[in-house]
Amino acid sequence: MSTPLHPLIVHFPIALLYLAAIVQILALWRPRLFDWPANVLLGLGFISGIAAYMTGDGGEDYAKTVFGATGAMIHKHENMAFDALLIFGVLLAIKVLVRLPWVKKRFAAGIRWIAPLLLIISLAGLILIYYTGHYGGEIVYHSSIAQ
Repeated sequence: MSTPLHPLIVHFPIALLYLAAIVQILALWRPRLFDWPANVLLGLGFISGIAAYMTGDGGEDYAKTVFGATGAMIHKHENMAFDALLIFGVLLAIKVLVRLPWVKKRFAAGIRWIAPLLLIISLAGLILIYYTGHYGGEIVYHSSIAQ
């Protein structure tokens, strides 16, 4: 049984999306300095997150055979990863939409609610990435945790 691709890829979205959320929060304070890096990290993290999510099924049998993981453990990790990708996808979509000229023109005065929304979504993304990693670690290390 060869090593699945998922454990090799998964560290990229973890690092990139964590950094993206932190830099996005900083961008609310200093947009000129942090907005572009937040966008780049968010885009790269989202793309690598999709790749990690798509390779997860290939590691399911390996996790069950080698680590003794249960289906419930794997699906808890998978569901949390999906939710994290969904949240970061929403964050990315909002950031793209508010940059469109027709959106800027139409909502120029009423776009003040975006900053608090971006803060809430970024914090939610941080929490979801944490729990996704936690449940992924439980799959690998649950036998040593139970002892």
